[in-house]
Amino acid sequence: MSTYKYAAIDPMSLFLSDRAYLIWVELHHPHEPALSKVAEVVKTLSPEEKKFALSQAKKLAAYSKAVTESLSK
Repeated sequence: MSTYKYAAIDPMSLFLSDRAYLIWVELHHPHEPALSKVAEVVKTLSPEEKKFALSQAKKLAAYSKAVTESLSK
């Protein structure tokens, strides 16, 4: 059974060269989220979505702390 059950292919990757596709992705889907808009987005979340997002953020913070501590040694 595939672990990528919901994997999808970006149609743009079918038309562009590897280099051009990577440039296109960076322009349209940057890796850095717009942190200035987080509060704006949070206002639109339901209580359940807020609870889930907070849980995920705490997990990410714990992971980040572990990586930071490991790299600092």
